[in-house]
Amino acid sequence: MSSGHSSPAVRRRAGSAPRAYTAGMTENVIVAIDGGPASAAALDWAITRAVGRSSAESDAQPIELELTTVVELGWSPHDVALSFQPAYERALAAATHEVERRAPGCRRTSYIRHGVPVDELVRASASADLMVIGSNKTGLLTGAVYGTLPLRLAAHAHCPVVVVPATWRPRIGPVVVGFDDDPAGTEALDWAADEAVRLGRGLRIVHSWSIPMTVAIDLGATVPFEALREANAEALAITAQRVRDARPGLDVVEILDTGPAAPVLVDASAEAELLVVGTHGRGSVGSLILGSVSHDVLLNLPCPIVVIPRRIDGTSSGGQTGRPQ
Repeated sequence: MSSGHSSPAVRRRAGSAPRAYTAGMTENVIVAIDGGPASAAALDWAITRAVGRSSAESDAQPIELELTTVVELGWSPHDVALSFQPAYERALAAATHEVERRAPGCRRTSYIRHGVPVDELVRASASADLMVIGSNKTGLLTGAVYGTLPLRLAAHAHCPVVVVPATWRPRIGPVVVGFDDDPAGTEALDWAADEAVRLGRGLRIVHSWSIPMTVAIDLGATVPFEALREANAEALAITAQRVRDARPGLDVVEILDTGPAAPVLVDASAEAELLVVGTHGRGSVGSLILGSVSHDVLLNLPCPIVVIPRRIDGTSSGGQTGRPQ
């Protein structure tokens, strides 16, 4: 077990362009551990994914699970806070044992970090291909008050973040992705399509559209609803065909709906194995700035949700960095 702010592994500079996966690279997946039910669900999800990936692909990209816990400082005098470190060590040891039991062939490391959890996890994400964290939120009201760490992490991490509900149980279903015709939406779509291939699942591309209220009031009965619907349907069809052409054999279904994007995505993901969304927001680490759709979906978790962040150059960071073996 290592202690400190960073591991000896190769780090990716925050905001740098991710490298595409090539043979010989290992996907580095960081799992946030705190010993609670949500943390257990996140670990369960990460192990299940690693085992499932190995089963689905004979030449699957190797995965290394990096189990990370943060000894929280600042809530009491430094020496008092550090006196509770054995509790964190026990949680980390139990998580390591679970990986060894269920995925003995999976590479694994463990780290103890010290400081403010969101700061340390954001810092750690600069070297990761994926970060997994659990959430105790169960609905809009409680989500707005409790469990802000997953929201802050999803808003500021340098890699895709998976938020796993504490009530998660394994199920086989499609990968659902919310699509908008912009860089963030395109990166989320490509990540989701690649993950569907890796898992051997189908892909559902969801696009919702609506007419702004001001426009609807101004135009009244002259709103060209059918023409707008056809334009959105055509854009979705072109996008879906691009995905099919790039990934022969992938089952791709287009879902076009009207209304606010977040409720549409939540409904479309009722039976999904995974929901993938992009985000446009990025603020200070202490803030909760996410794209509004990503934020609202994370407050109503229908299944594990992957948030693909923007890089500092304004594009998304959905590609995989990989780590040489």
